[in-house]
Amino acid sequence: MKITKKDLPKSQVELNIQIEQAEMVKYIDKTTARLAKQITVPGFRKGEAPKELVVKQIHPNDLLNETFEYAINESYKQAIKQENLEPLAHPEIKLSEEASKDSLEYTAIISVMPEIKLPDYKKLVSKITKETEDITDKDVEEAKKYLQKSRGAQNIVEREANTGDTVSLDYTLIVDKKEFDKSEKMPVEIGAGKFIPGFEDEVIGLKAGDKKEFDIKFPDAYHNKDIAGKVGHFSITVNDVQEVQLPAWDEKFAKELSNGEKTIADLESSLKEGLVSERKQEIQTNYIQAVVDAILDKIKVELPEVLVISERDKLIQEMEQRALYSGHTLDDALAQAGKTREQLLEEANPQADSRVKLMLLLKAITSEQDFQADKKEVQHRIHHILERYSDKEKENIDLDRLTTLVTAEITDKMALDYLGNL
Repeated sequence: MKITKKDLPKSQVELNIQIEQAEMVKYIDKTTARLAKQITVPGFRKGEAPKELVVKQIHPNDLLNETFEYAINESYKQAIKQENLEPLAHPEIKLSEEASKDSLEYTAIISVMPEIKLPDYKKLVSKITKETEDITDKDVEEAKKYLQKSRGAQNIVEREANTGDTVSLDYTLIVDKKEFDKSEKMPVEIGAGKFIPGFEDEVIGLKAGDKKEFDIKFPDAYHNKDIAGKVGHFSITVNDVQEVQLPAWDEKFAKELSNGEKTIADLESSLKEGLVSERKQEIQTNYIQAVVDAILDKIKVELPEVLVISERDKLIQEMEQRALYSGHTLDDALAQAGKTREQLLEEANPQADSRVKLMLLLKAITSEQDFQADKKEVQHRIHHILERYSDKEKENIDLDRLTTLVTAEITDKMALDYLGNL
């Protein structure tokens, strides 16, 4: 067997494989022997007839096709082993037009895992500074307010709306002289900043029964590209204005919130500890992201299309899942945003690229540092995963693949922790 290897763009390899006559004879013999077990020749038990008689029972084209399939499968396995390749997916096979029973030639296009050259990442990391862990009085007050609001009461008031109030309103949105959106009894918390800039300001000063029309320009980077950068004309009607009555920050509140276990001093201390812990986690997350971004910025690699497509599909599946959790479908969400599936796939490509590059980086760090997943931890995690499935469902689970995924998950975490501690 003769193998010629050629590197292609996007981390693909082309193998040209030629099988000469002597090898083809062996493949024909093995194929004939396998088919003989399936063919009955008069006067002989099944599988015991001479080769010459068996061949006469098989159409030449069928024998040739079966031989080609067997020869390609076997020679391909030998070729990737000889060339030390790890295919990411099934190869694209193209048979030479000159193939015959005497010889066989074909090409296999294979997507392989690209190798990346790590930059001097420790030097890059030395230029990155972690944020400070300072918690301000304002942070504490905002956290207190959040806790109070969680136990606050919404009361309808007969007055004009102010910052902090929640207003229920009906609205119609006109864009390019066409009705683009419409909603009833939509709650708007003034000052929360959940709507496009300027919208909540327009609601201040209105009371139940008031109507108002106004124009607002949507941000250029608005998530719905159909109206990004355009001027929208809103017509709103206020249904009611609700005021949040906050409980006092006192001993009674502390006891109600902790089932009588904490004083107000204990509650405030726990609040600050929680804020510090959250801030530390936030700082560490931001630091790791900065480290990863700095390294990836120095890595140049052609990404295998098969990996990008796989990650893109995972992103779409995650979106599908989130939509279901909210009681809708992804198609419902797309329709509301004025998008198509094709647009969503296009928008998902950059994030899919980033995920693949991160995967390659963590794989390279794991290899460089020789991180090894603890076998007991791997088995422990697999055991917990399998507990979610019935015995029948478990029969369809590829344990080898699951083990590979769980192992990679553990070593990826080890690589991220390593980068986060540089």
